[in-house]
Amino acid sequence: MTKPKILISEDEVIIAEDIAASLKELGYEICAIDTGEDTLDMIRETQPDLVLLDINLRGEADGVEIGHRIRQEFNIPFIYLTAYADKGTLDRAKKTEPDGFLVKPFDEKGLRSAIEIALYKHDNTSHHTNGKEIDGMQQSTKEQEVAADYIFVKVKHRIIKVHYSDILWVEAYDNYSFIVTADQKYLVSSTLKDMEQKLPSQNFVRVHRSYIANLDKIEALEENSVVFAKGDIPIGKSYKKTLMSRFNII
Repeated sequence: MTKPKILISEDEVIIAEDIAASLKELGYEICAIDTGEDTLDMIRETQPDLVLLDINLRGEADGVEIGHRIRQEFNIPFIYLTAYADKGTLDRAKKTEPDGFLVKPFDEKGLRSAIEIALYKHDNTSHHTNGKEIDGMQQSTKEQEVAADYIFVKVKHRIIKVHYSDILWVEAYDNYSFIVTADQKYLVSSTLKDMEQKLPSQNFVRVHRSYIANLDKIEALEENSVVFAKGDIPIGKSYKKTLMSRFNII
């Protein structure tokens, strides 16, 4: 799968380099780092999938002005980075309709989540405006899901088949969910409750208010967690009895 290309517009060089290092660690491609002076030209040249934009850039145009230009001229998502912004700046920023805000300092988990949600929302909006072809594909995949051993997940401009047998767990994230496999983590626009209804109950069970586990992929059970080959997830007290009843324990 092609790595999303990200452009960083940040006039603090050390901060920009730290962000770039984190993005590379998370598997993204850095197409450019700019101090804000040439951001729009760099977008035209490198054609990024997303821009991380410092809201308080110093120069002839601040981050909000550049954000406004991005919204007008380019069909790409952008996320504002900010450590502090006065009310007037925030009011201006909101009017540019950014795809997210990240408050400094932020960790890699927050960075990944903000980027994945921004990319997903943008891609989903593009599908709705591109015509009925995708809608037809979605309808056909929904019909297949009932009897099949897989679901389809939208990733950028592709609809990817994910077999139930490859899913380790499903994790709630606000009104979205992450489907976690051994190799990938997919963001989908379904709540955990929706996912619980879509997944086959003979294999998938709610183990926590924020997690659904694939019983076939569980390696071990500990006092307060379910262990998989890739990691572990917590067990909620109210779900523990039901979970334990699903295993033949001797």
